Amino acid sequence: MTKSTPSHSLDDLNERSNPERPAHRSRDILEGPEWANVRALYKAAGYSSGELKKPMIAVVNSWNDICPGHTVLKDVARRVREGIAAGGGTAMEFGVIAGCDGVAMSHQGMKYILPTREMIANSVEAMMEAHRLDGMVLLGSCDKIVPGMLMAAVRLNLPAVFVNGGPALPGRMREKNPYGGEYIDHSAIQQSEGALKAGLISKKEFDWIEDNAVPTAGSCAMLGTANTMCALAEAMGMALPGSAAIPAVYSRRLQVAYESGLAVMELLKRALRPRAIVTKEALANAVRVNSAIGGSTNAVLHILAIAREAGIDMDVFEFGRISMDTPHLVPMIPAGDATLLDFYEAGGVPVIMKELGERICGGCLTCTGGTIADNIRDTVNANPAVIRPLNKPVHERGGIAVLKGNIAPGGAVTKPSAIPDDALKFTGPARVFESEADALEGIRAHRVKAGEVVVIRNEGPKGGPGMPEMYKAMKVLVGMKLGSKVCLITDGRFSGSNNGCFVGHICPEAFDGGPIAYLKDGDIIEVDVLAGTINAKDVDFSGPPPVTRRDELPRGTLRQYRANVLSASEGAAFK
Repeated sequence: MTKSTPSHSLDDLNERSNPERPAHRSRDILEGPEWANVRALYKAAGYSSGELKKPMIAVVNSWNDICPGHTVLKDVARRVREGIAAGGGTAMEFGVIAGCDGVAMSHQGMKYILPTREMIANSVEAMMEAHRLDGMVLLGSCDKIVPGMLMAAVRLNLPAVFVNGGPALPGRMREKNPYGGEYIDHSAIQQSEGALKAGLISKKEFDWIEDNAVPTAGSCAMLGTANTMCALAEAMGMALPGSAAIPAVYSRRLQVAYESGLAVMELLKRALRPRAIVTKEALANAVRVNSAIGGSTNAVLHILAIAREAGIDMDVFEFGRISMDTPHLVPMIPAGDATLLDFYEAGGVPVIMKELGERICGGCLTCTGGTIADNIRDTVNANPAVIRPLNKPVHERGGIAVLKGNIAPGGAVTKPSAIPDDALKFTGPARVFESEADALEGIRAHRVKAGEVVVIRNEGPKGGPGMPEMYKAMKVLVGMKLGSKVCLITDGRFSGSNNGCFVGHICPEAFDGGPIAYLKDGDIIEVDVLAGTINAKDVDFSGPPPVTRRDELPRGTLRQYRANVLSASEGAAFK
């Protein structure tokens, strides 16, 4: 059984979400002698007169040969175009940027990664509006690309379907596996750096992991932000059922691409738009799926930003309440030893939604034209050891928790599903670093000791600027066997693949004079994940906030980002 949405007819939903009802707005600039110049330009690009009489559908492609999650999208785009043509439309392809978090990790480049989310949303809007296209199929795979495209979809409110490129296959490692199972992924490399520095593995063993952790193209094989957001796009109804976890190298990926081209044409015929699909209930479904699969902490930023674009009232604490009310059901790396391949073979997103039962709002519409309940009715759980039933969860606790306290009155985010049981409650003296680079230097020099709370500040949306991930610092600590013996807290963020004891998104951030700016070495910090609290003992937060880092004012993109970005608890969206 699943919950149903409040009863609204399809027409009611479309009237509410779509005041502009013309089905084919491209006609406005393609018909009549006064628009001959536009037709001539399209004909110069090779389009025929017959093609220009059909609905004009964008294929928004984030292909490049830098990001391994996106190298497959040329072939995916070809099949999408064929599906659009078979459905009676004309496909018109354009590109958007797609950065790779893994390549940008732990250097200045990471400051630019979260800002690309807004760049992508803005560029999709600009191209769609400049050319008055009628609908779109959005092709992406990785961390900020997926939410940027979904933000554009609800902002534009034109018929849209999202298609991801698919996860990579995992590497196989039967001996000394850091996750305890048979498979590894890209994040094992970073964790192994700590093991190498601690003398726990040899250089030869480390080199083998580098060469074998990522055997195919695709988004990283663990449940990082990339695969999390692809799963949540499906959970909120914007991607075809069962599509999120299909491996990049499987032929089924190309079949879904073709079916998505057909699907967008059906959405156009029915005038079914994203704001009729991405409702408050649909986003709550996505939050519950994120918790159940043990998804990325970055999902908090992205769901809140999508909600903001869609005009939906959802705050960070509501996200936390929904999440902690939803048990963790899938022991997927980094919160277990299962991979995306295991998840796919067990049935993927439709099965996890069916296992959640009445916690899922089944009446939500999807890009199939049917409801969630329609889409999951006939699914079968092929592996209950990977996708657990509600009565046999991996953890009773949710996948994401939002904390609050005198360090983070505006909220902070952590991932209970990836925190060892003995570290869910942590008290220790602060070891303060003013940047990620300082922290990595200190960790590698063994200046961080068991029992301490590592504080990394000045890395929030404004302070970074760009809110870089503290991924590598946490991974090196885990590799040094300190993952549950220290707690890392920051106004920056983490990767979806992080595990250990960590708290990010601390608000207000240090740049805005938040309490984290007042902390000093030795201050006693208490983190209680299950109680939802984070506090410092006997710290005076009065008076002007100390200036803890002085940077040259950034230029270009980062200067604009700092001037316009909101807090992490507001999704790091723009004003």
